[in-house]
Order: sequence, then structure tokens, then C-alpha cells
Amino acid sequence: MNFKVILKDLLSRFSEAGVEVALSGGLALSTMGVFRFTKDIDFVVLEERVEAVDRIMVEFGYERQGFSTEEIVSYVSPLKVFGQVDFLVARRKYSRAMLNRAREMPVLDGKVTVKALLPEDLIGLKLQAIVNDPANRYGVDAPDIQQLLKLHGSSMDMDLVRDYFRLFEKEDLLDEWLKRFD
Repeated sequence: MNFKVILKDLLSRFSEAGVEVALSGGLALSTMGVFRFTKDIDFVVLEERVEAVDRIMVEFGYERQGFSTEEIVSYVSPLKVFGQVDFLVARRKYSRAMLNRAREMPVLDGKVTVKALLPEDLIGLKLQAIVNDPANRYGVDAPDIQQLLKLHGSSMDMDLVRDYFRLFEKEDLLDEWLKRFD
């Protein structure tokens, strides 16, 4: 997947259409100093803009995947070089607030600038993934969360992080991980 070309083209088209998105997932992690393999591009988008996103993705030749829901919309290109692009639909107050807090960040060695979620909010999404599917997500998302806590714990809004862990009844896990970095 040619991340640079796809990201630039999509961001340009989203901007033209007035669609605000924020990067999440593996590419967003890279803006925070956490690097790991990723095979797709993940965004957060307001629920009201999903139809516009659908039109744009179809214009680019992407096909909406059958497992898409009201919460997550996934697109794949028949051409492997264009890969998969997923959208978390911001419907609730937490995900809408995440989108509002997103900040411009350089990605892909500074070749592209994009709004990306804050580390706190990426932690919230990764924690939700762990809670929803612990068998498949813990091994991927727990190390990411731990790295974010280690690298950014002193500059993050830890009250917000704790709120996410409290929401999912996982404060003991946060406390355990934080003890490792003291």
C-alpha cells in the first residue's frame, strides 16, 4: 500500500468536500513515536459526513466492505497498492470530542501533515478494542497503550486517560501499567 500517495490524495479530496477527519490507528501511533507494522489507514469521521466519505471513496475506486457497520465503515480497493481504509464513525460524545481534540501532526517522515488523535484518545480507542475483543486485541493494543503511557505519560491528560479506563472498568490495569514506569 502506498500510504503517502493515498493519504495525500484522500486528504486533499476530503478537504475539498469539507470532510474533517483525524488519523487513528497505526499511522497515528507513528506521529507519537510508536512504530509498528500497519496494513491500512484509519480515520475518525463525524457521523454526518459518512455519506460524503462514501462518495469520495467510491470515486477513488474503493468498495465498501460487507462487514461495515454504523460504528466502523471499511473500504478496500481491488488494486492492492491502494489497500484498505477504515473510518471510525464519531456518533457519541467521546468519539466526537476525540475528533475535536485532534491536532495537526507530520506523518510518513514529515512528507504529509494530517490531523491525528491525541495519545490519550488513541489509548481510549485501543482500550475499547481490548474490552470488545480481548483474545484478538490484547496482544496488539496493550503494548501500544503501554508505549504511549511510557513516552507521553508526563505530558498527557491523565485524568482523561483514567476516565477511559474507568469507563471500561479497567482502572486496575492502568494502575498496574503505570507502576512499571515509576
